[in-house]
Amino acid sequence: MARTNWEVTREMFLDEAEVGRLLQRLREPVGTRTGRQRAIAMLDQFIVEGLLYSGLRNSEFCQLTLADTCLGHGQPAFRVAGAGQSGRTVFLPDALNRLVRQYVEQVRPHFLPAGVAPDDLGQALVFNERRQPYERTGLYRRVVRILTGAGLKDRASVQLLRHTYGYLAYLKTGGNLLFVQQQLGHAHPMVTVVYARFVRESYADL
Repeated sequence: MARTNWEVTREMFLDEAEVGRLLQRLREPVGTRTGRQRAIAMLDQFIVEGLLYSGLRNSEFCQLTLADTCLGHGQPAFRVAGAGQSGRTVFLPDALNRLVRQYVEQVRPHFLPAGVAPDDLGQALVFNERRQPYERTGLYRRVVRILTGAGLKDRASVQLLRHTYGYLAYLKTGGNLLFVQQQLGHAHPMVTVVYARFVRESYADL
């Protein structure tokens, strides 16, 4: 039987109210800035919401190409590459799928390298201001900076967003452990079950 060798504590994820405050902080600059500064604010929003509502690991998000989105395969999902046959399809909520389309149409062209066609499915999904695809360290630092600016300094990390996804996915699906396991790419549901203890259920109602 698989055994978890790590523990998720309450400080390692955001609850629904905290998520709401974070999204408000992310979206305010999008509504007030113009030109390139607005594009940068929208890039920040896409990175954080993309991680928050997919639960992808840092490296998995960096490896996404345009072909791995709804624009490449038609599904509201990210297709995540893995070694051999270990890749998976991560289904996205409607709001994030719409944000993917908005990002690709309105934001991504600002950061594409010269000579790269916007509809080239083999190109990276996310580029930085230097027109380079993100690598793990660069993305991690950006997420920490964004979350710190949103008032989450002591908790700021990509893993905070991944754990938040695990908690919310378990909560919103009524405790569908196998779904959350598949979405997060856990090898065994015994790893995923760590989120269950944070969801308060009425045993009388059950």
